[in-house]
Parts: sequence; structure tokens; C-alpha cells
Amino acid sequence: MATIKQIAEELGISPTTVSNVINGRTGKMSAETREKIEEALCKYHYETAGKSGGAAAEENMIAVGFCMGRNKNVMTDPFCGELLGAIQKAVKSYGRYIVLDVPETEEDLIRLCAPWNIDGAIVLGWNPEQCARLQQKINKPLVFIDSCFEDMEAEAKRSNETEYSKEEYDNIGLQDYEGAFELISYLLRLGHRNIAFFSDQEPPMASNRERFRGYQDALKAFDAPFSREDFYFLPENKTMRHEVLRQFARKNGKKYSAAFFISDYYANEAITVFYSKGLNVPDDISVVGFDDNIYARLSRPALTTVRQLPEEKGKQAVELLMKRIRGEESPVRSLTLPTELIVRESTKAVFPSEGRR
Repeated sequence: MATIKQIAEELGISPTTVSNVINGRTGKMSAETREKIEEALCKYHYETAGKSGGAAAEENMIAVGFCMGRNKNVMTDPFCGELLGAIQKAVKSYGRYIVLDVPETEEDLIRLCAPWNIDGAIVLGWNPEQCARLQQKINKPLVFIDSCFEDMEAEAKRSNETEYSKEEYDNIGLQDYEGAFELISYLLRLGHRNIAFFSDQEPPMASNRERFRGYQDALKAFDAPFSREDFYFLPENKTMRHEVLRQFARKNGKKYSAAFFISDYYANEAITVFYSKGLNVPDDISVVGFDDNIYARLSRPALTTVRQLPEEKGKQAVELLMKRIRGEESPVRSLTLPTELIVRESTKAVFPSEGRR
């Protein structure tokens, strides 16, 4: 952050004049001068109007934005809870505190980061195509989590677009593609050929999109069939989501020998709904998820899934953000953390003759 003297030199005025604005002593100052100084103070994130005894207070807050949808309860979601706990612990070690919000729009994120005492922000699940633009608008250090951009060039080519957003922001991600590819390959080696895909986004974005790509490419590698009819959208509304699962169990359950859910929460939920409609796991259909959180371990049967470590994501995000806040020189960074296949009782092998055609 620039000093009062540096701001004064930039504007061609005295440090006393800048200090007067910070302290709210603008009675004899022209409106033009005051506005010019206030714009500079805003640019360098200084507090004005003497709200902290007339001095530029120490900036010691980190904003955390979890972009999880309107009906998502962050505090009860295991992944978000573990991630938030890791962020809070790491931020505290740097002598700072967090302010949490669940923004739905770009304007929400800008307002979250606007206060003078916000050093920077960690943002989960923001649309990759909008990350670089958001970084420019906020003009404070930002580190994104699960806003992967690895497939954007391929998407642009498939859409016959000549340009796509290049890597222009910091992101702490996961090997979502590799994890999904390994999981679906495991099912295919068990003899499954018709595997449904369930997602809470249509079309899938960010990490969900990478998992969908891994699912598709694994099917292709094993010469297994795929059509858009194999993609099932799960609404945010619980009643509507359960109806989708009930309809699947009644009409399409026998068509598939396995189902991949974008998270353990949805997989666990589906197992219960399927059972109520006479579709047993894994005897009638194998079910797999992603995350390896408490839902996977408490599921009955216990869930085959892909393990990730939210606490490591949070720690790495804070460490990178603090480097940016301190002005340490380093290139824009994209870190992808590894995944691990965890096999439990929700899957079983099928003979080729048993696979649904």
C-alpha cells in the first residue's frame, strides 16, 4: 500500500492535504481537490473520514467468497466446512481474520472485497471464463479455488471460436479430470458399459466440467457408448431433485449398471431414493461419488469415490494470497492437487453379458 507521502507526490500536493482528507478535515478544501484525493485513497485502499481515529488503519481482513448457488448451505456442506476451517486457521497464523459470504453475482463479489480493511480474497467455484475480468475489476489480490481453465482451449475449438481466455489468474485446483477418468475406468474394468452421469450444473462448469470431461474420455478410451441422454441434471430444490432420482429409478434404472454423481452428498442421497423404489446398490446398480467426505463414509453401503483434501486447498490458497498481498514477485500460478481412488462396497463387477446395452 502506498504511503501518504507517495500519494501526495503522485497528485502534486502536500502530505498535509492528503492527511486532512483521511482525517475528515475538508471544510476549507475545494470539492475538486477532495474528490481527487479520495479517488487516490480508494485506489490504495485507505480509510477516509477518520473512522479509526484519523489514521490509515492496518488492513487485516481476508474476504472468502463461496460461490455455491442460492440454496447451498455452506456451513453444513462437508467440503465447504473443511475448506473454510483450513482457510481460517491459515489466515489466523498470519494475524488476520476472515469475512465470509456466499455471493451469487459479480456485483456481490465486488461489494465483498470493497471495504478498506480487506487485503484480498479467496473465491471458490467462480466461472473460469470470468476470473480474469473479476481480478481486473476488484484490483486487489485474488486467489481462486476450483476455477480450472485447462479445457478452455479445447472448448473454444469445439465451438469454432478463435479466441479463449488464457491463464491470467491464480487458481488452486484439483486433478478433477484425472480423478474422474480413473474412477470411470475402474467401473469399466469391472464390466460396466452404460454409466449415467449426474450433475447439479447444466452445463457443468469449473471442476464439474473437468469431471465430466474425465467421464467422457474414459468411456471413449474403453470404446463404451455415451449420449446426451446419459447426462442427468440435479436441481437445487431438494423435492425436485428427489423426483429426478425417483424417475430415474422407475424408468431408466435398469438401463444402466452404474451411476456417477458429481459429489458424495448426491450419491448418498441417490442410494436412499433408489432403495425406496426397489433399486438396490450395488446389486442392481453401482453408485460412485467424488470427494470422500463424511457422506461417503456414512453411506450404506459405503461409497466408492475419489478422495481430495480440502484442508490442503485452503492452506495453499492462503499461502499464495499472502505472497500477493506482500508484493512478492512470482508468475501467475495454477496448482492442481492430486486425487486418490477409494474403493468401497457401493460398486461390484458385472459380467459382460450382464452389462446393459
